[in-house]
Amino acid sequence: MDLSAFRGGADNAAAYEALVGTTGTIPSPSFLPKVAPLAAPAGALSDPEAVAELRKLVEARLATLDADAQKMVEAHMDEFTLQRYVMARPASVEEAAAMFLGAMVWRVERGVAKLFAELHPAAPDHSARWLAARAHFYGGYSGAARDGSPVFVESLGQADLAGISREEGMLDVMLDAYVQYLESVFRVVRAASAASGTLVRAFIVVDCSGLSLSTIRNIGVIKKVASIGPQYYAESTRCVWIVNAPTLFAAAWAAVGPLLPAHTRKKVNVLGTGFLPTVSEHIDPSQLPEWLGGTKPTTACPRAAPVPEGAAASLAGA
Repeated sequence: MDLSAFRGGADNAAAYEALVGTTGTIPSPSFLPKVAPLAAPAGALSDPEAVAELRKLVEARLATLDADAQKMVEAHMDEFTLQRYVMARPASVEEAAAMFLGAMVWRVERGVAKLFAELHPAAPDHSARWLAARAHFYGGYSGAARDGSPVFVESLGQADLAGISREEGMLDVMLDAYVQYLESVFRVVRAASAASGTLVRAFIVVDCSGLSLSTIRNIGVIKKVASIGPQYYAESTRCVWIVNAPTLFAAAWAAVGPLLPAHTRKKVNVLGTGFLPTVSEHIDPSQLPEWLGGTKPTTACPRAAPVPEGAAASLAGA
């Protein structure tokens, strides 16, 4: 990866777009997302001793993994990535090591690299699964914040959770799309951290307009989705803004919030319809889609369109 593309501030948008946007370059399904340099600059780590200890623990246990998992570990041994797992498991480095190794094994078993390529917004093969994800999933890349951090957006309130639950195979596609989305976040924050020499995390803006009783009835979909990130993707998010949150959001949050670690819940800020001044302090409107009050006509975020009756037929055998 050409790290010179990361020029700082909102100029980073072009570099992010090249990684995870609609005009991005698609890596092969077997590509391992290494970043360089492996070492963080002096003073850049919040706990360098714990990072060094984590590296030693991981290296000592590398031989217990199969060859594919070993390669995955080696691709994620840069110090900023290790720092994320130390931060996610502050109680002990032993717990951080267990989380890191568990995440690497999961990446191999889940086929994350293949999913990232298959469901990438710019994927050339518009399979039935890709078309379903682009039509009905609700999260994607949007732009760069004023300080250069990546910005992702979610139109959660528009997601047709009932249709996703109803149509056979659709939930599996949506869960795969969410893994692809989380992987997009993780890849850009890792790349930006290596380029800038500082730990970079993403801003997430979640639009809840349209959230209804149907959302509450099908909250199980959101529970399954929400359980993935905290377990496998450590400290990739800096702040989550829940915007346009209706009264019903309280019920949804009561069901989903407890699934998130305490340090993750602290990052969540619930805003009403007058959210734009707060969000604009960090993100220029040119980096937000029009449906979130910005001026960007299109983003890599899918449409979250209703799932039509019989949509399962197109996924049969996919």
